[in-house]
Amino acid sequence: MKKVSKEEPRQYDKNLNGCLYLISTPIGNFDDISLRAIKLLETVEILLCEDTRKTKKLLSHLNIRRKNLVSYNDNNASNKRPEIINKLLSKINIGMVSDAGTPLISDPGYKLVKDCHLNNIKVTHAPGPSSVINGLILSGLPTNQFYFGGFVSSKKNLKKKQFIATQTYNMTGIWFDTCLRINNTLAVMLEVFGNRKISIARELTKTYEEIITSDLNSVIKIVDEREENNNPLKGEVILIIDGYVKKKFDIETLSVIIKNKLERLSFRDTVKEVITETKLPRRVIYNEAIKIRNDLHRKI
Repeated sequence: MKKVSKEEPRQYDKNLNGCLYLISTPIGNFDDISLRAIKLLETVEILLCEDTRKTKKLLSHLNIRRKNLVSYNDNNASNKRPEIINKLLSKINIGMVSDAGTPLISDPGYKLVKDCHLNNIKVTHAPGPSSVINGLILSGLPTNQFYFGGFVSSKKNLKKKQFIATQTYNMTGIWFDTCLRINNTLAVMLEVFGNRKISIARELTKTYEEIITSDLNSVIKIVDEREENNNPLKGEVILIIDGYVKKKFDIETLSVIIKNKLERLSFRDTVKEVITETKLPRRVIYNEAIKIRNDLHRKI
């Protein structure tokens, strides 16, 4: 069969091929499943699962007994994709679910959808829960514009590069992370973003759902206190960070900020903090800090 080029419009013939159904499933509370999703879980001829064991738990809750559960994840996707495309071309309807939430959001699958488009195979979505959207709307941060950064790197230098690449985005940022490394992540966020407002969302839709919203300094203290009291945050979390707001600093305002910091911090730490907070050129801050430090020394 002729493949569709990227330039050609994709027009689907309903009688030609099977259909790939992307099926959203609950992110925690099984009762959030949609009626359409239930119907598809029952009727698609093959169900692709990120982890068949986790999908079986959902199916058991819904009293759905079915066969043809096929594992499809990052480890085997490249090998299984051609076979799946051939089955779709043979008019077999296939469903796809992730472990939780909406497929393809930080989960495997987009390459399969891409190949479906190239082969003129219809793809549709049974909408449902998404932890990205849930976390955003519960955060109290602006929802009119946002970006999704995906999972935060476990390596500090790569993590810092991720945040630096987005530090001037004037919209809310959303990241996935794990509580095992959240202390390091929050510290790097403070270094790169400054003391912005942030929200930590965890256990969404579950019994112990929790949203912590404040500025970064305060949230870091909350997380530290939780650990000291043997009540640490657990599991995966969603970090929602406020966007960049360009501030105008006249020289008098800048001088006050630098002076206040010099009274309690070293010269080096003062320059570092002011750069982070104001995003002004290091040269401007450094020169002004030298003047103020010299003035303070004269008064002493």
